[in-house]
Amino acid sequence: MHIGYFSSIMGTKGGPAVVDKRVLESISHFDRKNTYTVYGLTRMSTQGLQLDNSNQNFKIKAIKPSGKWLGISFGLTMELKRHPVDLLHATFVAPPVIPCKFVTTMTCWSQYSQPELYPPLKRWRFLYLINRAMKNASAVFCYTEYLRNKVIDRFNYDPQRVFIVQPAVGDEMKPIEDKEMLNNFLQASGIEGPYILFLGVLTKRKNVEGLIRAYHILLNESKMEHKLVLLGEKGYHHQKIFDTVDELNIADRVVFVERRPHNELPFFYSGADVFVFPSFSEGFGLPPLEAMACGTPVVASNVTSVPEVVGDAALLVDPYRTEDIAERIFKYLTDRKLREQMIRRGFARVREFSWERAATQTVSAYEEVYQAGW
Repeated sequence: MHIGYFSSIMGTKGGPAVVDKRVLESISHFDRKNTYTVYGLTRMSTQGLQLDNSNQNFKIKAIKPSGKWLGISFGLTMELKRHPVDLLHATFVAPPVIPCKFVTTMTCWSQYSQPELYPPLKRWRFLYLINRAMKNASAVFCYTEYLRNKVIDRFNYDPQRVFIVQPAVGDEMKPIEDKEMLNNFLQASGIEGPYILFLGVLTKRKNVEGLIRAYHILLNESKMEHKLVLLGEKGYHHQKIFDTVDELNIADRVVFVERRPHNELPFFYSGADVFVFPSFSEGFGLPPLEAMACGTPVVASNVTSVPEVVGDAALLVDPYRTEDIAERIFKYLTDRKLREQMIRRGFARVREFSWERAATQTVSAYEEVYQAGW
């Protein structure tokens, strides 16, 4: 079978891009039966891929015309007409016209449950492409049972055609044991002293403003010396986050760090005393697992897919209650026994996920779809 693999977000930052990259790399290490063409919106978008060089069944092709808008709207469609494949996997969004059998991936549900979190024009385009893909796809891949149930209910999908493929955390996510190297790295990044960490896009969906207000409660009600480190690129509606810091007069206690390369993230996780993930909506959420793999206790939302991912290895909170977030953070900072217990649970939880399993599940689903003739 000749499989096309298209990720419109390949080469960008963020969870779904990491998932696409790691699953594809893992597939290249074991699948010698099928052939693959990996399509990039530009030549640069696929440069970070580390495919198994010994596997001659993989080739990479840049779409022409290139670029996000032309590549999705016309480039891939034209390429598939010239050089057909047996099955295309469009992992994030699919072109409006696909001249072959294809599967797609549902990565999040906030575009349906909380559409106000997106700018109107981007929301319209996003929903148009997703809805069209869901109407025509042979099958859908989901990160979690939560997403799978949503897809089945909303689109009346046959459950047999909705597959769960869970992301994972790689071996690069581990505690930094060299404390001197860790401290030097953090100081060079503008971080000194103990801190609480958030990592993700600075946007309304991630509830960063709620975390800031919870942190302000902690400052007022305890003698906490910790700073709050917010690591990530600016997203939709980010200005309110900066305005909240100014409103609460805590600019000297909040450290903003631009999004960093993936291989640097273990330093930030390892140096934090608590990692907080108070998101309003997630399709999966890699950062809590990454923090657990680095030995950092996690506070996470009790909504959407998050509880399914973290299991019993995180303290769950109502993301709409800032007092709840503050209370759980304070527990970690004051209860050493609880910290140690949750760190152990975190290490165990991470071991339940693997990229190899995700890759195997993906290829198995491709073959099932193709053989079933869906």
